[in-house]
Amino acid sequence: MKEIVAVIRPNRYFATKRSLIKNGFNAMTTKEVIGRGKQRVVFHTDSEEKETVGLRFIAKRYLDIFARDADVDKIVHILMEENSTGHPGDGKIFVLPAESALRIRTGQQGDDVLV
Repeated sequence: MKEIVAVIRPNRYFATKRSLIKNGFNAMTTKEVIGRGKQRVVFHTDSEEKETVGLRFIAKRYLDIFARDADVDKIVHILMEENSTGHPGDGKIFVLPAESALRIRTGQQGDDVLV
């Protein structure tokens, strides 16, 4: 079992969500976040000069998906396909190990919790 964390552009969220659901990956947690990486924010001043400020936080969408090991490559492919524009700020994907999962209502454990 793996945890897939993706930080993507807000304007790509609905297309990404639709594509994941269309491919059978309905369960996810999302939230609106702000952050920064290497992406620079460029401001245009009155004198038509560009001023780069790299410390400003940028709005992003955070997706958290728990998946069976066998589904990870397909999910990552969907995330890449829906969010890759070739420009800085497309986002990041992290794949982390998840040791166990439990369904509170039934006490069920393991991969079966993911369905």
